[in-house]
Amino acid sequence: MAQTLPHLITEAAVLSAAGAGLRHYTLGRALVAAGMDATVVILVPGDDPKSGVQDSSRIRLHGEGGPDLRSRFGSCNAQPIQLFARLDQGYLPLGSAFCRWTSWRQDSFDHAELEFDQPLSRAALDAVRPVRAVGPLPEVDWVDHVEADPIRALESFALGWFPADQRGTSGNDGTVGGHGDLPEALAAFHRLARLRPALHGFHDPVLEQPEPASGPFGDRLVFARWAQGYRDWSIPWPLREQDGSDPVVWETEDPQSAAYRETAVEQDPLSRFLLKYTLFEAMIAAPYHAQTYRLPAASLDPLLSTLRPVPLSPFMPAYDAARFFVAPGLITAVSIDGSDAGVSFAALHRGTLTALLDHSFRWFRFDG
Repeated sequence: MAQTLPHLITEAAVLSAAGAGLRHYTLGRALVAAGMDATVVILVPGDDPKSGVQDSSRIRLHGEGGPDLRSRFGSCNAQPIQLFARLDQGYLPLGSAFCRWTSWRQDSFDHAELEFDQPLSRAALDAVRPVRAVGPLPEVDWVDHVEADPIRALESFALGWFPADQRGTSGNDGTVGGHGDLPEALAAFHRLARLRPALHGFHDPVLEQPEPASGPFGDRLVFARWAQGYRDWSIPWPLREQDGSDPVVWETEDPQSAAYRETAVEQDPLSRFLLKYTLFEAMIAAPYHAQTYRLPAASLDPLLSTLRPVPLSPFMPAYDAARFFVAPGLITAVSIDGSDAGVSFAALHRGTLTALLDHSFRWFRFDG
C-alpha cells in the first residue's frame, strides 16, 4: 500500500509549537526556534551525509549555532524537540526527537545528532531526504583478476572506488629502514596509496612504516593494526625462501599480552589479504551503509544472484567470517552461521542502497 504524507501546516503553526519567548537561531541550513514550550527545528530537504535527515531514525545538525543552544540540546531537562521540514507547499511535521550526542565544548555549539522518537515513514523520508539519481559507478571487472593477479585487482578496485586526490602523502618507498626490500604486494600498496591517499586514511590503515616484532612463529614485520592494536597482521621477517615473493600472513590477537597472545595463519597470502583488508576498510569508510538483522541464509539467494562473489577466503574467520560480494558502487559482506546470516552493505551513492528495498529485509540500519 502506498504511503501518503501527513497534512502540511503553515509556518505560523510550526512556530506556535515553540511557545512564547521565541528566539531564532541558524545551525547550518537548519533553523531553530527556541521557545518556552519546545525547541522547534526546521529542516531543508536535501541529501547530505553531514547534515539533515540521514535515515528514518537519525538527524544530523551541523553549523555554528552559538553556546546558547547547548541548553536546548545538551541538557536532560531541556524542552522537547519538534522537527519539521520546509517543503514548497508548506511545512511537514516529522515528529519529536531526542539528542543522542552534541558538541562537548562548553563555549560553543556546532553539531548534534538527534534520533526520532518514532521512525519516519518511507514517504516522509523521501520528501525530506530525496534520493538523488545515481551517477556513474565504478565497475567490478577487477574481480576477473583476483585469482591470477590480485595486485592488479587491488589497483583496479582502488582507482575506481576512491576519487583522485592531489594531496601528497609521505608513503613508503618500498623499504623499511635497514630491513631490506618489502615484498612486491606491500610495496605496490604503498605506491597505490600515493595515487589514492584515502588508503592511508582508513580507520585502521596499513602502516606506512611497518614495524619489526617477534612472535611464536619467529621474527615478523607488522604491516597493519586493528582496534588500537588489539589485533595485528604481519609477515615473516626476514622473508623466508619457502614463501617466495608472496609471503604468508600471520594474524596475532592481543599482541601486547604475553599471556593471551594468539597467532594464526591467514588462508590468503599477502597479495590477496591486502585486497581483502582494503575491501573491509573501504566498507567502513563508505558514505552510506545498510545492515540487516539476522535472517535465514537461504533467503539470500535472490540477492546474491545479482552480485559478484570475490574469490577470497573469509575475513577474520574466527569472528564474522565475512565473504565479500560486489556490484557497481556497492560492497557487500555476508556472514553465515549455520542456517542464519547477517549482511552488511556499503555504497558510494544512496540510491544504490535504495534499490535493496525490493528484498524486504529487516534492517538494523538503512541509509538508503
